[in-house]
Amino acid sequence: MDMEGAIKQLQETAIVMAGLQARQAEVLKGHGEWLEQQQLAMARHEAWLEQQQRAIARHDVVMAEIDDKLNGLIAVVDDLVRHRKAE
Repeated sequence: MDMEGAIKQLQETAIVMAGLQARQAEVLKGHGEWLEQQQLAMARHEAWLEQQQRAIARHDVVMAEIDDKLNGLIAVVDDLVRHRKAE
């Protein structure tokens, strides 16, 4: 291989390498954007999950209050029924 052939081959190799580097930079940029979107989605999901946990806690409190009131109502009705049977 003569000097001109070697220079031409080196130039072609440099062109191929530049193309590969450009492609890798594009892939890396795309991956970075994807990762950023995933992190935002995760943050939104965590906020939603916290909101759901607060809603469940409020629901549990309300259900406990309803349970207490219902038990009280059952006791009152039971007393009324027993009084009427005794009369």
